[in-house]
Amino acid sequence: MKILLLVRHGSAGVDDLSMGDRSRPLDPRGEREVAWLAARCDEQLAQPGLIVTSPATRAAATARALADAFRIGQERVRSDERLYEGWGGGLRGVLAELDDEIARVAVVGHNPEVSAAARHFAPDIVHVPSGALAALAFDISRWAELSPARLASACLHAPRPRVPPPPPRRGHALLEKTLP
Repeated sequence: MKILLLVRHGSAGVDDLSMGDRSRPLDPRGEREVAWLAARCDEQLAQPGLIVTSPATRAAATARALADAFRIGQERVRSDERLYEGWGGGLRGVLAELDDEIARVAVVGHNPEVSAAARHFAPDIVHVPSGALAALAFDISRWAELSPARLASACLHAPRPRVPPPPPRRGHALLEKTLP
């Protein structure tokens, strides 16, 4: 059995033209997402033998938080340039080269690649939101055998989105009043 945790980094907010895309840090929302995800990992998921992350600042920060939550040393966190490049060759290349001795791996990357990979293996997972992960278990002994046909189970761990309150109904003066 092999476990693949496909992780989408936390929110980084709007692009800041004064810095490159790689340098964008987690914004406050992203920090909350990653804190939620780290707590979830600590409570419910088995420790991965390796975390592979995109070198982008926001992805690396997400990977560090996960390493802390799983209580694994930074020596088991590896940056891979291909994860910044995308699913076409990036994520696929990383997955193809995983060491078969490692049973559980977390991969921290970007959308649309993370969602596309999750959907490829588990079509019911349509979208992986920021600061979330798709936990995929495969009935395989070697990472090279990864395929949708070998998927044993899949689960999406994502913070619940904040649902805005319903709009006030017309004719209800107290409901229409704007509160500070």
